[in-house]
Amino acid sequence: MLNILAVMIGGALGALSRYFVVNFSAKIFGTDFPYGTLIVNTVGSFILVFFMILFLEKLAIDPLWRVFLGVGFLGAFTTFSSFSYETIALFQDGEYIKGIVNILLNNSFALGAGIFGFITARMVI
Repeated sequence: MLNILAVMIGGALGALSRYFVVNFSAKIFGTDFPYGTLIVNTVGSFILVFFMILFLEKLAIDPLWRVFLGVGFLGAFTTFSSFSYETIALFQDGEYIKGIVNILLNNSFALGAGIFGFITARMVI
């Protein structure tokens, strides 16, 4: 039951955080490209890998916190479905270059951020 509560609370906080990041980035960068989704996916990948390495290899932390952060918060903060929808919308609007760039950036930035999170966590350990 506590795991479900942790996922619910983490998910609510992650969804709200994504909402604010996406809207804030739209105000700063405009809406011609889905920068907000790129930001949350990149940041979320770094945070997930960084903290999972720390939690699993260094910190004796209650598994409830891993569920809260990994499944709840980051599960709601990052978004593969919005990335997919936004990419398809770019293609439908004839923005083929932007669609391809979106695919390349989301995948390379998220993976790169995950690798950076791994390296950074290993340096801390």
